[in-house]
Amino acid sequence: MTKVGWRDFIVWQCSLRQRNFRMFQGKPSEGIICKIYDKKNNKDIKNFVSVLLENKVKEASKMFEYMNKRTHDPEERYSKAVKLFSSEYFNTPENFDGRFTATFADNDTFVKKIKTSIKYQAQFFERDSGFDFPVKIKKLKKTDYEWQCTFWHNLMFNPGLNENIEVLLFTPITTGIKRSN
Repeated sequence: MTKVGWRDFIVWQCSLRQRNFRMFQGKPSEGIICKIYDKKNNKDIKNFVSVLLENKVKEASKMFEYMNKRTHDPEERYSKAVKLFSSEYFNTPENFDGRFTATFADNDTFVKKIKTSIKYQAQFFERDSGFDFPVKIKKLKKTDYEWQCTFWHNLMFNPGLNENIEVLLFTPITTGIKRSN
């Protein structure tokens, strides 16, 4: 792995996500699945689909909530979401800072074992490209805009989602990023 700039990861993520919506109707590809692992022994801890957060997370949260409440038809919501995410949403990587979230069942053992004082190692990889970096993990409250943004985002693709979930925020430590290709 070689050292790279943090923006490289964000541009790569935006590109992958936009491609997934344009070509695969939003089906997640391998590159947006985060692998958390123990750097000491290379043991996998958890794999999950991530949601890349905008810098203006409050505004994104309100937009996603509006999109969900605008119609009760899950197919229409899904279609509108695919249209948004495949067109302009990921076109400006500068709108993102690299933080990401994910939803977990409220009884997930990974969530219960999280120690906020520890740096965990995150890895994203697709085809012959990947990024590896340390992250801090924080359990969010329902009143946090990051929680709300993640919930409303995921509800567009999973109409059965309810609020009995845990949302974790992953904040990259950008000085430790490495790229493989």
